[in-house]
Amino acid sequence: MTVLRPPADAEPPQDAEPDLRELGDHLLGRVDGDPCEVTVLIVGGLHGNEPAGVRAIRRVFESLRGGRLRLRCTLIGLAGNLPALRRGSRFVESDLNRMWGAGGREVEGEDGGARRTLLAHIAGSLERARGPVVLLDLHSTSSGGAPFTIVGDTPSNRCLADSLPVPVVLGLEESVEGTLLTYFGERGHAAIGFEGGAHEDPLTLEHHVAAIWLTLVACGALEREDLRDHAALRERLRSAAKGLPSVVEVRHRHPITPRDRFRMAPGLVNFGPVARGEVIAHDADGEIQSPADGLLLLPLYQGEGEDGFFIGRRVSRAALLVSRALRWLSPRR
Repeated sequence: MTVLRPPADAEPPQDAEPDLRELGDHLLGRVDGDPCEVTVLIVGGLHGNEPAGVRAIRRVFESLRGGRLRLRCTLIGLAGNLPALRRGSRFVESDLNRMWGAGGREVEGEDGGARRTLLAHIAGSLERARGPVVLLDLHSTSSGGAPFTIVGDTPSNRCLADSLPVPVVLGLEESVEGTLLTYFGERGHAAIGFEGGAHEDPLTLEHHVAAIWLTLVACGALEREDLRDHAALRERLRSAAKGLPSVVEVRHRHPITPRDRFRMAPGLVNFGPVARGEVIAHDADGEIQSPADGLLLLPLYQGEGEDGFFIGRRVSRAALLVSRALRWLSPRR
């Protein structure tokens, strides 16, 4: 196993959390394996105010440098929007996670430059790959609440998401254009987003680390028996999501613009129940009521963003089984 380190100026100090203002390169670490085996790309920090994903990737690569674990894959860890990470802001001028795929925006400036340099790393990795490709896209939220996964509704995505004992959210990827998940999905690759928790909650970092290791096991890159903490990592995520539904489907998105002066009602969290007609936010026009009974997702408590909140509903096990059967029978799966 060969681990290639990023440039020296991007190395974290020993025994300390890395200072993201000193990030010098997208590449956080790389393990080169047989290109016919699975290629796993892990991306953190597509939004610059979500540092936990970058720190989790660096922690995992530090563990791999000990040489105890044998990976059967090519593993690439990437930092997303470097200019925004250095500032600690979601983006500089434009959202990097709205610039991908068929619905992505073409932009210039520092965010557009970050997309071009990040794409060079991604495209080079995809060109080399001769086997399956998996993307794990790490995020955090401005609100509290349990970790969860975001996936497009395909069998390969669901298989990976099911390996993480947290709720699976369906339909969110389709309601937001230009995401990195969409870019990989359009190319037929498995891609899951993982929301680890609140931006600065220390547990978010731990959730991200657990998600990385468990994903490596799920895609066959690492033997479960070789990961001594496998049971503890699963329990870490399972306990964080205790009592929540296994699958939630997004039914409503509330888009916003800066002119709306959107303000979320205080104290709301992911998967919190809301009732139709309940006032959950305000904007320049007054009260905003929930359009339906359901579960609140991604309530916005930061100044930047285009989504005020989402409303989802539980998906029954019977409906999920029918949906999966239809997907497996589809000739385009």
